[in-house]
Amino acid sequence: MTRRLLSRRRHSGEDGAGWIYADLFLALTLVGLGSAIVTSSSPSPAAQAVTSTTVASTKTFQLSCTEFVIRPESNLSPEVGGKQIEAAVGEEITRRGWAPDTAKPGFVIVMGGFSGNEGPGDGSNRAKSLQPALRKSTPLLRAVEMRAIGSKAAAVNGEQQAIGGAGSYLLVVYLLYSGPQLEEDCTK
Repeated sequence: MTRRLLSRRRHSGEDGAGWIYADLFLALTLVGLGSAIVTSSSPSPAAQAVTSTTVASTKTFQLSCTEFVIRPESNLSPEVGGKQIEAAVGEEITRRGWAPDTAKPGFVIVMGGFSGNEGPGDGSNRAKSLQPALRKSTPLLRAVEMRAIGSKAAAVNGEQQAIGGAGSYLLVVYLLYSGPQLEEDCTK
């Protein structure tokens, strides 16, 4: 009887195992990045004395945990996908009421879809392969941290987003913001 119960439990858990790992990966990534603050410091007084130029005030950036999605064009290039990505980032910055010089992409999860006869690893491999083209398509993504994952769907800010089959992609983007301390609920 015990063997039959274990077998039934093991089988029922296999269906959701991929989702558990994907959710765990996203949660750990957000916690790790959310606790990091990127800063740049001013030169020391001695260095300022050596150079007679005035040092402009430095910016401190914080990672916003409010994510948004971009569905990139399949044929990425600066003219096609790059302009689309730049427009989507600009619209999101404006929607939040921030100035363009105070926000920029800081972290991107590239999600690759996969077909019925494939697994999440196939989508993840395609997402990894897309990263160089994403970086070349726009200066906004050249120095941004990226991670790849294969999935058919994802919850982004509480909304279910379908990714699609092989050759479909979804970018989950997190912005860096320089300004007053953000008061976001990062526990969602």
